[in-house]
Amino acid sequence: MQAPPDDRYELALRASNEGIWQWDLCEQYVSYSDRVLSFLGYDDGEDAPNIFMQPESYFHENDLAKFEHALARMLVPNGEEIFAIDCRYIRPNQTVAWLRIRGACIRNSAGETLRMAGSMIDISKRKNAELALEEERHILHQLIENIPSSIYFKDTESRFVMVNTGLAHKMGYERVKDLYGLSDHDVFDDAHANKSRADELKIMETGEPLEESLEREIWADQPDSWVLTTKLPWHDRNGNVKGIFGVSSDVSDIVNVQMRLADVTDELKLRNEQYAQELELAKQIQYSVIDSTPLPFPRNKAATRYGVEFSSRYLPDSEMAGDFFENLKISDTKVGVLICDVMGHGVRASLVVAMLRGLVEKERDASGDADWFLYGLNDSLAKILNHAGIQMFATAFYAVVDLEKETFQYASAGHPMPFIKRNGKFEVLSSKRIVRGPALGLMAEAPYGAETLPLSEIDQLIMFTDGIYEVEDAKGEQIGVDGLCSILNEHPELDADEALHLLMHSAKEFNASDGYGDDVCMFAFDVIKNG
Repeated sequence: MQAPPDDRYELALRASNEGIWQWDLCEQYVSYSDRVLSFLGYDDGEDAPNIFMQPESYFHENDLAKFEHALARMLVPNGEEIFAIDCRYIRPNQTVAWLRIRGACIRNSAGETLRMAGSMIDISKRKNAELALEEERHILHQLIENIPSSIYFKDTESRFVMVNTGLAHKMGYERVKDLYGLSDHDVFDDAHANKSRADELKIMETGEPLEESLEREIWADQPDSWVLTTKLPWHDRNGNVKGIFGVSSDVSDIVNVQMRLADVTDELKLRNEQYAQELELAKQIQYSVIDSTPLPFPRNKAATRYGVEFSSRYLPDSEMAGDFFENLKISDTKVGVLICDVMGHGVRASLVVAMLRGLVEKERDASGDADWFLYGLNDSLAKILNHAGIQMFATAFYAVVDLEKETFQYASAGHPMPFIKRNGKFEVLSSKRIVRGPALGLMAEAPYGAETLPLSEIDQLIMFTDGIYEVEDAKGEQIGVDGLCSILNEHPELDADEALHLLMHSAKEFNASDGYGDDVCMFAFDVIKNG
C-alpha cells in the first residue's frame, strides 16, 4: 500500500530536515511549518513574525544587504523566479543560526508577485565547519605567503602545482599561477634540474624525506644561490602518492660569508707562514750576532798578570728576544762587557735591541768609562723613543776590565747586580757609591755613577737577566737572586761555564712549568792569573 501524496511529501521533508514556509503578499500573511518555527526559535503553534517584511530586525548585519537585494529582485514585476540565499538569522534568545532559504513565486498577468513559498533548513553545523575550514585555509595561506622560505608542491612529474609568492618572484614570475605546470628544467640549468628530479623520484619511490640538504641553485640569468632544502612525499587522504612538497630557505648570505671567511683564513694562514718565516729569519740574524763562544781575553797574549775567560748562556723565550750581551774590545788590554734586558718581548723588544746594538757602536769612544758609556746609550735611546712616541726601556749592566791597570769598573742602568766570587765565596756585588742609575730610555741626560775594584779581588763574575731568577714553583714562589746565590755557594769550586750550567739546571728544576717562562741570558768570566 502506498502512502497518500501528502504523507510522502511530509516524509521527504523530514528526511531532508527541511521545513516549509509561505507568504501571501496580498493578505500580508506568512505561515511556517513546525520545523521552520524551531529553526526560527519558536515553539510549535507559536506566532512568529514575518521575517520577510522586517528583515533588519532578524538577520545579521553582515548578511542583511544580501538578503534584501535577493528579495527585491524577486518582488519586482517579472523579476527573479527563484529566491535562494544562505544567511545568518538572529533568534529571540540572540543565538545565531545559519539558514538556507529557498522559494518560488506566483505572479499575476502583470508580472506582480502574489505569493511566495519555499523551504528552509538550518545549516549552522555545516556552515560553521565550512567557516572553520576556510579560516584554517586562510591561516595556512598567511603562513605560506609570509614565511621567509620557498614553499612548493609538485606532482609526480615534478611540475609545480602550488607555490608561494616568494618562490614565484624568486624565479622571475609575477604571479604564482605563471609557475604552475613548469618544472625545474624550465628555470634552472640541466645539472641542477636533473639532480632535483632524481631526488624527487627517490622520495616518491621510497617515501623517505630529503632533510636539510644544502643545494646550489645555478641560474641562467642571475648569480648562483644556495638553499637549505627539505623535501617530503605528498600523499592524498587515501595514502596515494601525489608528488612531493618542499621548503627551501635561502642561505646564500651565510654560505657566501663562510666562503669569504675560508678565503680570508687561507690568506691569513699564508700571511702567518710568511710572518713565521720572517720571524725565523730575524731569529737567525739575532742569534748570529750573539757571540755564544767568546774567546778569552787578551787574545794577542799581551804581557799582563791577569786574563779573563768568558762563558755565556742565551735562551730566548720566543723568536724575537729582548735580552742580549756584548763584549767590546776597547784596546789590547781593555775589554767592555755589557748585558741588557729590554722591556717586553716580540718585535717591539727586538727592534729596541737592534737600536741598542747600533748605539753601542756609536758610543764606542766612551766605552772605556762605564758611567759615560751608559750615559751615552741612555741619552740617544731616550731621544729616539721620545721622538717616536714610544714608551719602552731597557735595563743594563756595563763593566770595563782593564788588564793593564788591573781594575774592574762597573755601572748599572736599573739592572740587577751580578754575582761576584771572592776568596771562593759568592755574593751579590754591592758598592758604597751610587752606581745604579735609571733604566735606559726613560729620560735623557740622566746621570750614572761608577765604581772600580781591583781585579785581584775577583775570582769570578756572573751577569744575568731576570729570566733566570723569576722562575716560580708550584706555590708561585720565585727562586730569587738569593736562592741562586745559595746554590752557587754549595759548589764554589765550579768555573764560570760550570756555574752557568748549574744555574740553568737548578732554575729549570725549580720551575713548576716547562721551560723558564722568559728570556734567559747570562754572561760570566773567570779571572785567570797568568804565570
